[in-house]
Amino acid sequence: MDGTTPTQVGSALTWSGLAAVAGLLVFLLACRLAEGGPLRPRDARRIAAWRRAAPWLLAVSAATAAVGLGLLRFAGP
Repeated sequence: MDGTTPTQVGSALTWSGLAAVAGLLVFLLACRLAEGGPLRPRDARRIAAWRRAAPWLLAVSAATAAVGLGLLRFAGP
C-alpha cells in the first residue's frame, strides 16, 4: 500500500465534496442574479443544461462529503 490512511482519504473526500457544493451554490446564485440579461441562444441552452443537472450534482457532492465524514468518524487515527 502507499501509506494513505482512511483519515486522509476521508479528509480529501470531505473537502472535495464541500468545495463542489460551494461552487455549485455560487453558480446557481450567479444564474439567479443574471436572469433576464441578454444571452446568446447557445449560452442560454448551456446554462439551462447545467441548471437541470444541478440537483444531481448537489446530491453527489453532498454524498461525497458524507462518505468522507463517515470515514473520518468511524475509521479513527
